[in-house]
Amino acid sequence: FGGSFDPIHNGHLATATELLTVLPLKKLVFLPAALSPLKTQSLASRHRIAMIQLAIQDNAQFELDEQELHRPQPSYTIDTLRSLRTTVGAAQPLAFILGMDSFLSLQQWRDWQQLTDFAHLIIVSRPDYAPRFDTELQQWLNNRRCNDRLLLECRAHGLVYFVTTTPYAISSTDIRARIALGQ
Repeated sequence: FGGSFDPIHNGHLATATELLTVLPLKKLVFLPAALSPLKTQSLASRHRIAMIQLAIQDNAQFELDEQELHRPQPSYTIDTLRSLRTTVGAAQPLAFILGMDSFLSLQQWRDWQQLTDFAHLIIVSRPDYAPRFDTELQQWLNNRRCNDRLLLECRAHGLVYFVTTTPYAISSTDIRARIALGQ
């Protein structure tokens, strides 16, 4: 489950818990991003790690993977997925979970067309982000979209699966803005 988690919040946790019930996942690994090349600043990694550890400590199916935070900058998801694929082997199904908001900006990511060469993509609904894709993203998606969640177990990578989860009208951006306003 990739993201900045700056900060992690109840929406992340509720979504992760819901994904464990609707998808064939053995575990869900939180993969906090280093400073995204698409963002200008982020809370120090040690603080985000500490918050994630506290947030997931009571769920044995949740884990934390800090590898992106230790990679030389800039850190790209494609490099992380290559590394994870090497670690788990060629035959093990692997999925990278991201929100619809991130998926809609996928074409700005490094080597975005190759992400499914290493993992399935599971796209989680987000309030106020409709699945409207431009032509290039739609054409790429046409050969990868999967509507049967069980296929995620039959293949090691290559599919894009959309999940509609309970909406949470909360975001890390909103939390940071409210803190800045003293709320």
